[in-house]
Amino acid sequence: MYREHPKLFPKRGCAMAIICALAWALTAGGARADEEPKKPLPPEEVALRTRDGVLIQATYYPSTVGKESVPVILLHAEKGVRGDFASSALGLQALGHAVIAPDLRGHGDSPLPRAGERGAVLRPVDLADMVSQDVESVKNFLIERNNASELNIEKLCLVGAEMGAVVAVNFAARDWSWPVLATGKQGQDVKALVLISPEWSHRGLHITEAIEHPQVRTALSLIVIAGERSTKERRDAERLYKALERFRPAATPDDATGNRTLWLRMLPTTLQGTQLLNEARMGVQPMIEKFIELRLVNVDIPWQVRRNPLQ
Repeated sequence: MYREHPKLFPKRGCAMAIICALAWALTAGGARADEEPKKPLPPEEVALRTRDGVLIQATYYPSTVGKESVPVILLHAEKGVRGDFASSALGLQALGHAVIAPDLRGHGDSPLPRAGERGAVLRPVDLADMVSQDVESVKNFLIERNNASELNIEKLCLVGAEMGAVVAVNFAARDWSWPVLATGKQGQDVKALVLISPEWSHRGLHITEAIEHPQVRTALSLIVIAGERSTKERRDAERLYKALERFRPAATPDDATGNRTLWLRMLPTTLQGTQLLNEARMGVQPMIEKFIELRLVNVDIPWQVRRNPLQ
């Protein structure tokens, strides 16, 4: 039974052979091939203040296609930083996506609330706050850009690596836990998840409750990617996939345009997380790009101005 976590889920009113083997994906060529490509805009360094006062540093890669742009949030592993996604972010930006990579609290240039404490380390509460505070502040930034007609927040995609994958799944459940008020939507924007070497739990933050959320379990488009030569990572990835598979429409491996919403890609390597992503021979970046094209770019989700429903 799905149970809401009081901290995370609000109560009010969330190798080329491998590439060739991706028969489920679209044929080569971008979704906007008929348009003259525009030179990518330079990345922007932004500072986002969370509700609990933490200053989250992030790099934003703006899109040049306005309301057609898919927004993508990139979430790093423990001991990682936003720069781990630099190459991937530029690749996604070049395809017209609006990409943002934050340093989650306690990482890179983003402090913990108790940064002045000697020997401050991550606690379970910090992982929960990454979900309810850090990623929420990133999404609020993207909503502002949505309202400036720079992207379509209704097509929000989260990419998480290791710890970041646990954060991503929990944020998706949180996002779909906000009810729609008479004055407008509060959430329900996350439409796709890319989970690279996802962990079943990390420092007390688990995915068990999150994947019991009806929308996460049955509807969100999701791809799980991991190196199969590391026992724990392979086990956790397969466990997550199997937990969701029975709730999804049946689809053949080459189903590129039908009802398929869930994929598992196990790669012949011990590499995991952003190391796996950044190893070009593994072909993870093209997998992600094709997944986003298939499940977000080519899906008709109208853009709309988003107002604060509580104002």
